[in-house]
Amino acid sequence: STYDKASIFFNFGVTGAEVGAKTYYFDDLTFIGGVGEVEPPAPVDAFETITFDDPDIQYDLLGFGGAEDSGVVVDPTDAGNLVARVTKNDMAELWAGATVATAANNAVGRMPFDANNLRMTVFVWSPDAGIPVRFKVENAADPGVSVETEATTTVAGAWEELTFNFGDEVDGTAAINVDATYDKATLFFNFGTTGAEAGAQTYYFDDVTFIGGVAE
Repeated sequence: STYDKASIFFNFGVTGAEVGAKTYYFDDLTFIGGVGEVEPPAPVDAFETITFDDPDIQYDLLGFGGAEDSGVVVDPTDAGNLVARVTKNDMAELWAGATVATAANNAVGRMPFDANNLRMTVFVWSPDAGIPVRFKVENAADPGVSVETEATTTVAGAWEELTFNFGDEVDGTAAINVDATYDKATLFFNFGTTGAEAGAQTYYFDDVTFIGGVAE
């Protein structure tokens, strides 16, 4: 049947002669579905800087497209630091990369994007200067919700901090929707170049940080 009319009765079954004049209010009639007692949805954890060093956090690195031999390793320049290693083999696809995860469903917590806060930073180590590093964030439950941006390395064989502005998406990819949830993070080193072209290469990254703000 169709139900499309609603009535509310306060203190139903009791007359005005019995209780006297009374005033009541109501608001926010909401259809929540379900049956019986309904529990609120679990909150989405907020994004926290990914350092790879917190012993209470399980860090996973999921390589794909020829970067399957990726993982969390000791920093090659500092034995007291843990970092992510992305190894692209000599047969890697041009879109080979690695997803970092700290929670279920390959998620990392919700990134607090809004119109005035669109930037993140990542420390990277590359054997070559001048290569593009693509950073893609998406909804872990809906891959159709995503945004991709790029930065370029400027040094070879050394760590540097790259800034990624998600208000400046890669041409041909979706623009950011600040009302959407972005809680999955993937990095692509030398995006657009295959392993057959570049040969086997190893890259590192660390300290994935939400800094907010917009490009100057």
